[in-house]
Amino acid sequence: MPIDIDEFEDGEETERTTSELVIEFLLENRDAAFTRGEIANAIDRSPNTVGSNLSRLKDRGLVRHRKHHWALTRDLSRVAEAIRFSDVFSKLTLEHGPFITSEEEAQAWADAQPNQPHPSETDNEEQSRGGRAAHQSSDH
Repeated sequence: MPIDIDEFEDGEETERTTSELVIEFLLENRDAAFTRGEIANAIDRSPNTVGSNLSRLKDRGLVRHRKHHWALTRDLSRVAEAIRFSDVFSKLTLEHGPFITSEEEAQAWADAQPNQPHPSETDNEEQSRGGRAAHQSSDH
């Protein structure tokens, strides 16, 4: 994966977030849709971590979800805007340090994660009970 020349010159490559890796993978493979496990395997992250990130990315309109598969949004301008924001956030973190600076803060963020099953784990159950119409809205 290429890095910015300034990062190369500094000799420090910043660690990419799971969301960044997911978007990058789906952008490079935008002609296909993937399961959570396939994405996790491709970016070398845990399926649960990828699932949480996919849910957040879907809420932001950056990915689409149908049954067990995920794909990049068709609105590439949203993706470009998110990438610009991520780049700015990364630069701020490099210049001013991380926003989470202690184990307690990290645990507070972890504790704030939803306790519900991931949507891809409940789709088939709801569809088999007649909930198909409710999930068609998630096919944007």
